[in-house]
Amino acid sequence: MSFHYIKLNRVVATPLYYQLEMCMEQAIKEGILKPHEKLPTEEELCKRFRISRPVVRQAYADLINKGMIARHKGKGTFVKEPEIKGSFFKELMSFHTEMKKLGLEARTDLLKSEILEKDAEAQRELQLSEQEKVFHMRRLRFGNDIALVLVDTYLPAKQFKGIEAVDFEKEALYDVLEKRYHVSVMRATRTIEACIVDSKDAALLKVGKQSAVHKVITIAYDDNDVPIEYSVAIYPGERNVFDVDIRK
Repeated sequence: MSFHYIKLNRVVATPLYYQLEMCMEQAIKEGILKPHEKLPTEEELCKRFRISRPVVRQAYADLINKGMIARHKGKGTFVKEPEIKGSFFKELMSFHTEMKKLGLEARTDLLKSEILEKDAEAQRELQLSEQEKVFHMRRLRFGNDIALVLVDTYLPAKQFKGIEAVDFEKEALYDVLEKRYHVSVMRATRTIEACIVDSKDAALLKVGKQSAVHKVITIAYDDNDVPIEYSVAIYPGERNVFDVDIRK
């Protein structure tokens, strides 16, 4: 195992545990230590750098508290995937705009784009009759090539004729609604549930089977307070953190 990213200086006054912590933190941020990579054991670090176990334990404890690494009983200590702190519950913005604000490169894979003759749940939430068709698309969305969300989106097909031909790998939904259809989303309600991901979605998101996920249901409304979008999004719990600002 290589330890080239760790450099400890016994001459300076900086505690050795803090030096070790900073070396490993920098290696994680620079991608030298990658998500899911197993870290050296306490014994390996003690032997290689002639330091005590409390030094290693303190450094690892601090990195665990920062959410950068995790211990798995009987397996060892591993680098965690970075958590993405989104503003999803505070602002209405496109995924690409949110990723840009977070300093991440956004990418979308369009998995489905279709007109459905019937979808009872979507028709109900969009206040449509059983005879009205629904546009449906499924997108897998990435930040820095990490799958962050799998989302199914439904719109009234009659109101947005031809929308199934739009390349939503390159275009943002709300931009298309405004520029092509002159419809603006003015408000949205969001409901979040904790649930276990199904096996097909787990494979797409590249998370373990039976993983915990956030299920977020969104209903968006136009300026006449008419529902125009219904979506169900699955966010891996280990990769996403949502900030909510509550004021009196």
